[in-house]
Amino acid sequence: MRSLRGIVRRAVAVLRPLSAPLERFRWRALGAGRSVLTARRRRKLRRAGSAVRAVSVPGGPGLCGRVVERYSAGAAAAEDLDLVAGVLDAAGIPYFLVPGMARQRYTVGVEEPFRARLLAEAAARLGGGPAYAAAVPARGADGPGGAAAPGGRPGPVALWADGRLPRAVRRAEVLRVGVIRLGEGGHAPRDPMATGCDIEFWRSGEQAGPGGADGTWLTVPGRRLTDSFRESLVAPRPNRVSEVVPVEARKPAFVRPAGREVPTFQPFAETLADEVTFPVDAVFTWVDGSDPALAERRRRHLPRQGPGIAAREVGASRYTSHDELKYSLRSLAMYAPFVRHVYLVTDQQVPSWLDTSAPGLTVVDHREILPHSALPVFNSHAIESRLHRIPRLAERYLYFNDDVFLNRPMRAEDFFHANGIARIPFSPLKLGLGPPHPLEPAPNSAGKNVRELLLLTHGRFAVHKFLHTPHPQIRAVMEEIEEAGFEALTGTTHSRFRAITDLAPAATLHHHWALLTGRAVPGEYKFRYIDVGKPGLHTRLARLAGADIDVFCLNDVDTAPASRPAVHARLRAFLTRTYPFRSPWELPA
Repeated sequence: MRSLRGIVRRAVAVLRPLSAPLERFRWRALGAGRSVLTARRRRKLRRAGSAVRAVSVPGGPGLCGRVVERYSAGAAAAEDLDLVAGVLDAAGIPYFLVPGMARQRYTVGVEEPFRARLLAEAAARLGGGPAYAAAVPARGADGPGGAAAPGGRPGPVALWADGRLPRAVRRAEVLRVGVIRLGEGGHAPRDPMATGCDIEFWRSGEQAGPGGADGTWLTVPGRRLTDSFRESLVAPRPNRVSEVVPVEARKPAFVRPAGREVPTFQPFAETLADEVTFPVDAVFTWVDGSDPALAERRRRHLPRQGPGIAAREVGASRYTSHDELKYSLRSLAMYAPFVRHVYLVTDQQVPSWLDTSAPGLTVVDHREILPHSALPVFNSHAIESRLHRIPRLAERYLYFNDDVFLNRPMRAEDFFHANGIARIPFSPLKLGLGPPHPLEPAPNSAGKNVRELLLLTHGRFAVHKFLHTPHPQIRAVMEEIEEAGFEALTGTTHSRFRAITDLAPAATLHHHWALLTGRAVPGEYKFRYIDVGKPGLHTRLARLAGADIDVFCLNDVDTAPASRPAVHARLRAFLTRTYPFRSPWELPA
C-alpha cells in the first residue's frame, strides 16, 4: 500500500507543473466559448428588434441599448423602476422604496434571502430584451454626482440576455437594473446607466453585524441599540433617512413616484425637511442673428448706442447661431425634470424647429415685458432687467442664456434650498478695481456699476463675478429692486446696446441683493467655460465630453470670420452627439 501511495505522490509531483498551464488553458477556452455564445445571443437580440443596437459603455464592456425618440432622466428612471417592480411583483417578493442618495435614480430594498428568487425571475422576464445588470460598490460615493463608484461608474455589468450573470454581479450588495436609451445616431446619454433602478439587498442586524467590521459607515446608531438591532433591517449603504429600520418603524406605506404606486415604510414616505416642494420655471433668452429684419433694426439703431464699448460686445459673434438654444433645451428636457414651465423670450422671432404649441412652453415677446420707449432692444442686460415681468412666471425660476447646457441630472435642490433661499453661482474671478472701461469685458463694467449701487444701498463692496450657469432667480427680489426706482436700472432697461453704464441685473445685482437681504447663499457648481473662438476647440470639446461637471457654457465671444464655418461644424457635431434626443418642444424632423 505504501508503495502504491508513493507512486501516486511521485506521479502528482511530476504532473503538477503541467496542471497550472492546462487549467489556464481550460479557463481561457471556457471564456472564449462564453464570449462566442454571448456574441451570438446579442446578434439574435439585435435581429429581433430594429430598435436594439450595440453600444459602448465608457470604462466598461459593450452592451445593447434601445433607440428612443425622446429621453428624460426622470422618465427613464421611472421606466427602470417599473421594470424592476414588475419582476418583484411577478416573483411575489416583498420590497420597499428607499430614499436613495442619487440625483435621478430610484432604489428599492429587498431582503437578502430573496436574492436567488429575484435573479431567477429577472433572468426569465428580462432575458429577451436589452436590459442590463450591473454590480454597484455598496461603499461607493452614490451621492450628489449620481455616481456609484469613486470613478463614477458601476462595477461589472452584463446583459440579462447573455445568460448566467458574472459572479460579481450575482453577489453584489447593490444591483443596478435598467435599459440604456439611444438617440440620434445611436448615441447614448453621457452616463448611460445613470437612471437604472438600484436593488439593495438588506439583511437583519444579526446577519449584517453593526455596519460591517466596525460599523463606521452607518449614519445612525448601530450596535449601540442592542435591544433592537438584531431584529432590524440593515442597508448595505447609506441613504437619506436611515440605514437601520427597527421592527416598529416598518409600518407599510405607499408612494407614487411617476404615477406608479410603490410600497415602502412610513418613515421613507415622508417629505423630507430639505426637499424643494415649490414650483421652479426656466427662462431662456434668444435671438436669431441671421434674421434680415433683426439685422436691419440693429443697423438703424446702432448709431444711437450710448457710451463706447469694445466692438466684440456688439459684434456679429454675439448674434451668431449654432442652434445652441435647441441643444440647451434638450439638456433641460434630459436632465431637469423638476422644471414646471419654460419661457422663451425673443424679439418677434421663433426658431424654425420650435413647436410653439407644445405643452410646457410659452414664447414671450420683448413687447410683453419691456416698455415701448425701450424698444427695439439688442442688449441682454436690458432684457434681464424685466424678466420678472413675464406673466404667470413662478416665484422662483432659473435664467438660462442659450449657450448654457446641463451636463447631467440636476435637482431643484441644486439651485434652491427647501426654504426658498437661492444657491448663487459665485465665480473665483473678480470684477477688478477702477472705473468701468470700454475694453474690459461687459460683465466687469456692469458689475462695477452694481458695486457702486450696493455701496449706496447696503454699504457693502462687491468683488466677485458669477459663473455662466443657470442663474437661480427670486421674482420678489427683482420686484423689490425695480420698485426702488434706481436711475441706473431704468437706464439699463433703455440701453439698446451694451454700454459701460449698464448694470448686470440677473447676475451681479440680483445675486448680491438677495445675499444681502438673507435670500441667497453661495452655492457649489461644477462648471466649465469654453470660448469657442479660441484655438484648440476640438481638444477642449473632447475633454468636456468626459468631464465630471454639472454645467458648461459654449460662449462665442469674438470668433474670427474665417474660422466661423469650422467652429460651427465642430459645435454642431459635439452638441448632436451629447444631446441626441429631441426635446418635447421640437417639431418632428
